[in-house]
Amino acid sequence: MIGLREDGSRQTAPGVARGRDAYERADYPVAFKEWSAAAALGDPEAFYRLGLLYARGHGVLANLADAAACYQRAAAQGHAEAQHQLSLLRLDGYRVDRSTGFSRWYEAAAQRDSEAAERNRDLLFPNGLDVPQNAAEALRWSRAAAEQGVADAQANTGLIYARGIGCERDYQEAQRWYRLAAEQGSAAAELGLGILYANGHGVEIDLPTAASWYEKAAEKGNDAAQVALGLMYLAGQGVGRDGEKAAAWFGKAVEQGNARARYNLALLTLEGDGTRRNEFAAETLLRQAARQGLVPAMVRLADLYETGQASVPNMIDAAKWYRAAAETGDAEAQFRLGRLYARGEGVPQELGEAAKWFQRAAEQGIATAQVNIAAFHLKGTGVARDACKAADWYRRAAEQGMTTARTRLGYLYLSGEGVPRDPEIGLAWLRRAAEAGDPEAQTGLGVLYARGESVDQDFARAKLLIRQAAESGHPPALVQLGHLYAQGHVSEPSEGAAVRCYRAAAEAGHLEAQLIFAWNQLHGRGIPKDTAGAALWFRKAAEQGDGGAQFQLAAMYCTGTGVVRNLEEAVKWYRRSAEQGDRYAQYNLAVMLLKGQGTPPDAEQAFQWCGAAAEQGLAEAQLQLGDLYRAGLGVAEDLAIAHAWYEKAAAQGNTEAATRLQGLRDSRAG
Repeated sequence: MIGLREDGSRQTAPGVARGRDAYERADYPVAFKEWSAAAALGDPEAFYRLGLLYARGHGVLANLADAAACYQRAAAQGHAEAQHQLSLLRLDGYRVDRSTGFSRWYEAAAQRDSEAAERNRDLLFPNGLDVPQNAAEALRWSRAAAEQGVADAQANTGLIYARGIGCERDYQEAQRWYRLAAEQGSAAAELGLGILYANGHGVEIDLPTAASWYEKAAEKGNDAAQVALGLMYLAGQGVGRDGEKAAAWFGKAVEQGNARARYNLALLTLEGDGTRRNEFAAETLLRQAARQGLVPAMVRLADLYETGQASVPNMIDAAKWYRAAAETGDAEAQFRLGRLYARGEGVPQELGEAAKWFQRAAEQGIATAQVNIAAFHLKGTGVARDACKAADWYRRAAEQGMTTARTRLGYLYLSGEGVPRDPEIGLAWLRRAAEAGDPEAQTGLGVLYARGESVDQDFARAKLLIRQAAESGHPPALVQLGHLYAQGHVSEPSEGAAVRCYRAAAEAGHLEAQLIFAWNQLHGRGIPKDTAGAALWFRKAAEQGDGGAQFQLAAMYCTGTGVVRNLEEAVKWYRRSAEQGDRYAQYNLAVMLLKGQGTPPDAEQAFQWCGAAAEQGLAEAQLQLGDLYRAGLGVAEDLAIAHAWYEKAAAQGNTEAATRLQGLRDSRAG
């Protein structure tokens, strides 16, 4: 039997020592046998060591529930280490993964014979598989072990009080336990004390003292302390700023696999701060930290791939890591992922997905996402059109100081779209945006003053606002300033001021300005006539997709005006304009297809384009379509339909159509 020594301490059963010897030889079955026999006699050391076997899976099926049961038996008898281990299990709790191991087998067996499966489970795991989390029990056992002088338990007790786990937060009690553990050299406790002093928890903020505690723990190899100390060197808090020391401490923590250290060292490596600049090494560190689940690393890695900072841009990998971070709830990643879906970069262009991610980021207060989802609701892009929701999102962003949102909200109030029409409120939002320097608001407000809309007409005020926007290089403002000069509403500071405004806007890519400048050069309005220059500006506008510019450029290629005559180019630009619905381009393209000018003859295509122009009411196309039906060219001959199209053209005053009609009547009479 187990008895007590003369000093009152419990005697250890002989089997415990034999089990320990077997364990050191890695003879786990013998260790289990010896400790089980000693445990049957109630020996707490034996229960504790059986708990270790179950926790580590040495000689038995690993099962933390069984480990907890053994620790409980030992802890109840005052075994300090068992109390500490039991505290750790109760602190975090444990729920077995139901998709793997025995649990998966049990689920399958239960479907075939639930009673047999239940018996087998109870036989193999009488204590179950899960360890319920219990913060109060965690504190109870941690404190019990701490009071017996277990340094790790003292440090853990300090942590529990500092975080208020299972108790009220108590920094004084936390500090007491941390200090007791620190006196025994506990790195975890030294880290805890550093955190208290760095944040002013229960003490005055004292960054040098915090740094000294971090350094003690860091030198013992505590990776969290190494990261904390590295951050202090990086920021120059409590210590002099020293990028090299920061990198060195991060490097030590990286060797232990610390994700935050990898992230911070990657940032230093990207900048060449305290270490040699190396984008590829930084990418590796970020990827490792991201795979460990560190969200800031995921976002920075995605940004690295998006910008191509470490190599060529890789939008697929950028989207992958933005998604990983977005799914954890990171608002910035959600916004950026939405942007990729909106553009179709790295992922298929899916406006519904873009709207979903913008919405999630907007709900977390990202102002740019609020502006984007507002625009989506206003246009019905990726979501049902809802001007009321658009106004609400613009308001939220405007209240955060987004000038773009203030401008958009101002326009909504002026038009009464999504909100009750209220010019006074609309003007107030525009003025706030304009005063903040938003060139769009300055331009819009200036135009209102120039037109006298919702305000008294005031050209001087209009010029002042529009000039402010123009001086920032805002192309629409340059165009409006050009209009003010060209229309004589304000005096020109020098000859040709309007033209210079239009040209500056055109050179900045503003479509309207390019068209204005092109027409001015073509006809010599305010500047010398220059057909070659006009052709150049028409091409720029045409390349932006303007159908009218595409038509004009095609006409210039047909006639050789400002360009070398090139019928193939003419056909190309007529076709682009025709595809946008320009009826004149459709008709001209049909004529060139009929004649084989700049393209192989194709009567059927000519018929299609001619019909499109005729349906839009172009008399020349209606006449030509009548001719095609009359001749059976590109379509089956049909004099009745030809007659109908001639009548439509003649009704618009086309004399040739009237002549054709008379010819049809004469042939019938003959």
